[in-house]
Amino acid sequence: MSNYLYIAGNWIEALGANLAALGVSIEIQDSIDGKRLRVVGDGVQAVGNFLIAETTPSDGLAVLGNQLQAIASAGNAVIAHREIYVDEDINNQLEIISDAIQAIGSFITAEARRDDNPPKAVGNLIQAIGAIIEATGVLNVLLRKEEEGDQLRSAGKWIQGAGTIIQAVSVTPGLKHLVQFENAEPSS
Repeated sequence: MSNYLYIAGNWIEALGANLAALGVSIEIQDSIDGKRLRVVGDGVQAVGNFLIAETTPSDGLAVLGNQLQAIASAGNAVIAHREIYVDEDINNQLEIISDAIQAIGSFITAEARRDDNPPKAVGNLIQAIGAIIEATGVLNVLLRKEEEGDQLRSAGKWIQGAGTIIQAVSVTPGLKHLVQFENAEPSS
């Protein structure tokens, strides 16, 4: 049962990350609807991360990394909700911190998965890079470079989404062969 929950957690995370990416893309054109979709997407991603953390086979580093990702995703959901009602620079400052925590969590998880599931590690690394790009975009928005910032935020979110899909595929029986490296031993 735990393995099924682990797989489900990875797909829930991927769904949430990609909903949040769509939300940021929509937010550039229609602020309120995009922010609402970000709230849902980041919240769903956090649920997926918490589920992964709770079902990860006794690996403290991977659990820590997924817990950090979950906390950061939940934080991004709260910040996006707050942005609907209050437009303040503090929201962007908090989002940068949250994105940084998410990048750290993704990197920690990538390091923990490097040997037992290299494709999942690559997915986590891609997710970390996406979070850093997103944070850079938010910083640009703070510096009043909105157009450049919005492009970086959107790109960063979509990069994270791609990373989560790689992660989910890498743990799904019947699909993981799609992301296995040549000469790599299949992971369980």
